[in-house]
Amino acid sequence: MKILLIEDDKFYSKQIKVFLEQRLEGVEVDVIHSYEEYKNLDNLKEYKYVLLDIFLKDCVDECGLVDDLIAQNLPIIIITASEDMEVFDRYNRKKIIDYVIKTDMVRLEYLIMKFKILQFLEKYGVLLVEDSRSYRNYLAKFFKIYYPYANIMLASSKDEAMELLSQNDDFIKLVITDYVLADNSTGLELVKEVRQNYLFDDVAIIALTALDINNIMARFLKSGANDFLEKSFNNFEFVCRIDNVVKSLVQFEEIKTYSNKDYLTGCYNRRYLYDAGLKLYYSLKRLDKDVSIAIFDLDHFKKLNDTYGHFAGDMVLKHFANILQQSIRGSDFVVRYGGEEFLMFLGSCDKEMAKSIVEERVRKRVREEPVWIDGEEVYYDFSCGICDSADTFEDLIKKADEKLYLAKKTRGVTIA
Repeated sequence: MKILLIEDDKFYSKQIKVFLEQRLEGVEVDVIHSYEEYKNLDNLKEYKYVLLDIFLKDCVDECGLVDDLIAQNLPIIIITASEDMEVFDRYNRKKIIDYVIKTDMVRLEYLIMKFKILQFLEKYGVLLVEDSRSYRNYLAKFFKIYYPYANIMLASSKDEAMELLSQNDDFIKLVITDYVLADNSTGLELVKEVRQNYLFDDVAIIALTALDINNIMARFLKSGANDFLEKSFNNFEFVCRIDNVVKSLVQFEEIKTYSNKDYLTGCYNRRYLYDAGLKLYYSLKRLDKDVSIAIFDLDHFKKLNDTYGHFAGDMVLKHFANILQQSIRGSDFVVRYGGEEFLMFLGSCDKEMAKSIVEERVRKRVREEPVWIDGEEVYYDFSCGICDSADTFEDLIKKADEKLYLAKKTRGVTIA
């Protein structure tokens, strides 16, 4: 994801660029410092978002820059030192994505979370449930102003909403529902049914209603809604409530990721292997698909540590993990199985195909791409055991481990 930062304070712009690129995965920030530089840009279509300081030295009173960016459908986040409410209201009316005061690191943390929320809503789906077609379409368009890359689905009744949820399991993460729905159903009934099937960290719910009659909002919350909005909401109330709810989903996902991944290499850990891996194994077996397990062990790793030090050993582990992760397909995954042992889960893949991946992708790169340690090229190698046939998932891993033991005697690959 590319972001264009327009900021005349060179120190602050460098700080933001470093902060965003270090903290957000896959983000690249291009920086310009003036309106003149902006006018000389050849291509703005490569940028997903624009971070804009509204008080540039050569752009007095905006000079039409914000309107020009909006006309090109570029989502804008304003960054400014001004806390003037008149300025805030002016840009609120222009429907910019957000408004960040650049005073301290706390605001930079807010900016990081804002981009995480935007990325989350681009990755997952939002379900809007409303009986009125006109208001449903209005809400979808309004949502897209502030979350321009969100994946929005629409439903008018409880049953239609539940069907979409079941068809898009693990994709729809946010449900926004009115109280009155089509087919004599209600949003309250929908919330209760969603909570019977989905936990708070799986799906978040925001309730909408025109009037809070008979304590409807309190009943929504007690039934499992995360928050509520009255239909008379203003722009930034809407954004703040959506952000707060999605923020909790982002944090839940980060906790799951941290608990399932090895800190050093970024590979999955054993917890993930015996949880998600086990489920994936039996799903593939039900479809009569092959599953191969390849277990790797770095040769003479202790000697490498003793010679170059543990920091160098960590560099080798990260180097090898990166090669493994770049050698698999999207549905496969890599696990740090032990100290210098790694496991590769290969779905729809027999042992001969797995061996080909190991030799032609992994070993080829390991031998061609040394690790640079203190200006010296350091080469390493590995042994590998592969298995694609066993009665259970645990037996499959055990057999691959046994083949690894045999492979270490020849410093090669052994398959079963």
